[in-house]
Amino acid sequence: MNEKVPNSVEIIDNHLDNFFDKNEDIVVFDEIESEIIHRDIFFIKAIQDRPYHILLSCGMSALPMNIPKDIESSEYVEIMILLPKEWNLEYHSFSDEKNYWPIRIMKEIMMSPHENKTWFGFGHTFGYGEDDEFAEGVGFNSVMLANSMELSDDFTQIQLENEKVVDIYTLIPLYKEEVEFKKKNGTDALLERFDKFEIEEIVNIGRKNVCK
Repeated sequence: MNEKVPNSVEIIDNHLDNFFDKNEDIVVFDEIESEIIHRDIFFIKAIQDRPYHILLSCGMSALPMNIPKDIESSEYVEIMILLPKEWNLEYHSFSDEKNYWPIRIMKEIMMSPHENKTWFGFGHTFGYGEDDEFAEGVGFNSVMLANSMELSDDFTQIQLENEKVVDIYTLIPLYKEEVEFKKKNGTDALLERFDKFEIEEIVNIGRKNVCK
């Protein structure tokens, strides 16, 4: 790794120590070669009391984002996605995009604001063309940044020594119809539909499309 490329390993590692035991099953998908920022993914394996895997980014918050002056949002952000315990996250499975797409999308989001001098915050979406699924048969073509429903504010907000905060947003996969609904009606209206149809934060391939 290029030592001149900043990363957030110490911040994220220390934060996780507050929530998980040393013997907890945590794996780091380490980026070998980095540009602008160093992008790691922490893989926190499901346990009986928490029946889902957590993928948490590490590195996006190493540099501040370019927040417009009239917007109240942290310039430091990390992202996570919650996957069902059955999801195959063994390294040898990553050649199959049906397994790997959450990691690929996370790494693209991590780099995007720093490459494009922009920012990500609550309600922002990231995706491809209207008909381009993340992987064949997945159905989703975008993700939305939202506040976690499964994990507490203590986990999703990291207080820094300079009184800044790293906000951790969860990624909610969306169908193209849901993206269009959000564009027309806003984030809160879409989240209300998720609540109405009891859509969980944990990724569920084949879940109901709330706008179709």
